[in-house]
Amino acid sequence: MFKKKLLEEMSWTDFQEARKTHDTALVPFGSVEVEGPHLPLAVDSIVALEVARRVADVTRGTLVAPLLNVTYSGWHMGFAGTLSLSMPTLFKVTEEYCLSLCHQGFKRIFFMNSHVGNDPAVWNTANELAAQGKARVGMVNLWGLSSEVGQQMAELKEKKFLHAGEIMTSLIMAIRPDLVDSSKAVVEYLKPLTDGYEALLSSKSRLKGKLFSIYHTSDELTKSGVMGDPSAASAEKGEAILQKMTEFLAAAVTEFQRVPLPKGIF
Repeated sequence: MFKKKLLEEMSWTDFQEARKTHDTALVPFGSVEVEGPHLPLAVDSIVALEVARRVADVTRGTLVAPLLNVTYSGWHMGFAGTLSLSMPTLFKVTEEYCLSLCHQGFKRIFFMNSHVGNDPAVWNTANELAAQGKARVGMVNLWGLSSEVGQQMAELKEKKFLHAGEIMTSLIMAIRPDLVDSSKAVVEYLKPLTDGYEALLSSKSRLKGKLFSIYHTSDELTKSGVMGDPSAASAEKGEAILQKMTEFLAAAVTEFQRVPLPKGIF
C-alpha cells in the first residue's frame, strides 16, 4: 500500500503507479468564512481535509484529492475575511475539477463536505458526471454527521452541531489547537428580526412548529458569527468526535465503492 495518500504530495510517477489500484478520490470541500472571534476562517477546510486524511488511511483504493476551499459563502460576506465564489462559478469549478479527476483515472469521487453552501454544486456535478458516464459521486455533510455522532456522546453539553459552538470548536482544538483563542470565545444564538418566528439558520426558520425559509445574511442574525455555545469545548471531545466520524465514514466509503458505476464507465 502506498504511504502517501494525498495526491498533491505524490510525484507524477508515484501517482501513475497508484492509480492502477486506487480509483476513489476523497475530495475535501470546505470554505473560508466567519467562524466566530475564537476560530480561524478556514475551520470548514481544516476539518474536511483532516477527516479525508483519516478515512484514506483506513480504506482501500482511496486517495485524498486537493482541498477545494474558497466556495460559496455569500450570506457571510458581511463579516471581514469571508471569501466567496458565485454559485454559478462554483458549479463550474466543481464540475471541471471532477472532470480532471476522471481524466486521471478516478471512477468514484466522494466529497467530504463541511459546508452547506457546497451542497448544490455537488448535486449538480453528480448528475452531470453520471449522465456523461464519467464517475459515480457520493458525499457526506460532515457537520450533519457530527450532529448525529453528538447525540450519542454523554460528555457533550451541546448535542448537535451549531456554528462555532461546542462541536466545531472541539474539532479544531483537536486538529489545530494553535489556531483557537478561547479567550475570545462568546456564547451567542441566532436572533430573528421579529419576535414572531425562530431563526434556525441563515436560510431556515420555524413558525408554529413548522419549517419555512426567510433568507437572511448572517450578520443580520448574529454579531459575532457564533450561533451556539463553545464554552464546554475541549480537544478530548474533538478527538472522540473525529474517531466516531472516521469509523462511520470508512464504512460508508467502502459501501460506496461497492455500488455499480454508471453506464458507460469501465
